[in-house]
Amino acid sequence: MKRLILQIILRLGRYAILPVVALACTILAIWLMIMDRYTIAALATAPIVFTIFMAAMALAIGLLFLPSRKHRSFEADEETAPGLWAVWNELDRSFVGSNRTLRVDTDFNASISEESRYAGLFGQHVTMTVGLPLLMILDQRAVRAVIAHEVAHARLRHTSGGTNLADFMAAAENVFLYADPEHTVTGYTVRILLHSLLERLEKEYRALSRENELAADVEAAEQVGREEMARALVMMEVCGARLTDLVFAPLQKEVLGAIKAPLPPFARILDQIAAIRAPGPMTAAVASLSREHDPDSTHPPFGQRLANLGYTDIPDIGEVQASAVDQLLSPDAANELTCRFDEEWPKKVQEWVSVGR
Repeated sequence: MKRLILQIILRLGRYAILPVVALACTILAIWLMIMDRYTIAALATAPIVFTIFMAAMALAIGLLFLPSRKHRSFEADEETAPGLWAVWNELDRSFVGSNRTLRVDTDFNASISEESRYAGLFGQHVTMTVGLPLLMILDQRAVRAVIAHEVAHARLRHTSGGTNLADFMAAAENVFLYADPEHTVTGYTVRILLHSLLERLEKEYRALSRENELAADVEAAEQVGREEMARALVMMEVCGARLTDLVFAPLQKEVLGAIKAPLPPFARILDQIAAIRAPGPMTAAVASLSREHDPDSTHPPFGQRLANLGYTDIPDIGEVQASAVDQLLSPDAANELTCRFDEEWPKKVQEWVSVGR
């Protein structure tokens, strides 16, 4: 039964609630039909029937119709990011004529998702999100391999099952955003109904995501080359570790003791960009090979990903070329995005500081 529920959610996403609504309506219809003939039994079961029906309708309204949280990322058109669009079109010709969106956010990461609007009646909308730190730190070769990895997810249909599962969980969490389970009866009821299901779905999502990452690495390696894919993985691991040590870890300490917003992240990245991108010992990559894997991670261990590509040791990444941001974004876009994201940072931190966080 649990496996059946999972398969329905993988197939339908948030629209998996519709069979539940249909079942609740059927129960209500049967109850209404037997009311005249079996009045006492109908009255006795009325609380159960109406509870089921109202709970199903509340879930349906919450999952299907509540407005989603707004994107904090920036939508980049072909004038803003001509190089990124060119790489995406080159690697994924099957989607050239489809409905697509390219977004830039603040993460040192990239992702791709597929949205079936109105249960797929109006086709698929594919969104790729690329982090500005990724473009600033990696070179064009590495970014191309990362995009090939994301395109592989779409080609292997990972964006259908995995995205539908994530979509259902995000929609359920969205219900709690509008109906706090600690302060509203609706939120409390929904949490009782969904708590165990969401826990299981999160475990399934992490396991499915790790499997998909390995498959996408292999698929991308066939397109851009095994060496290029492995090189990108090493650069992501090394530069990501340096980014944490030089930028985000010190920033987190300053925020904890701040009385006003400290220097924003992108200003710090620009100050440390040479150290983050500097060629040197692959200490971070070597350490990652023996690091204990986080069971809550949606990505497999670094060593497993390299072994999946046929590597037992850290491959040589060669010369780190010029930053990809100048080649893939328009001349003014990088500065505009950096300023835009940094302008949002003081507002966010000031909220934390004002409540003593």
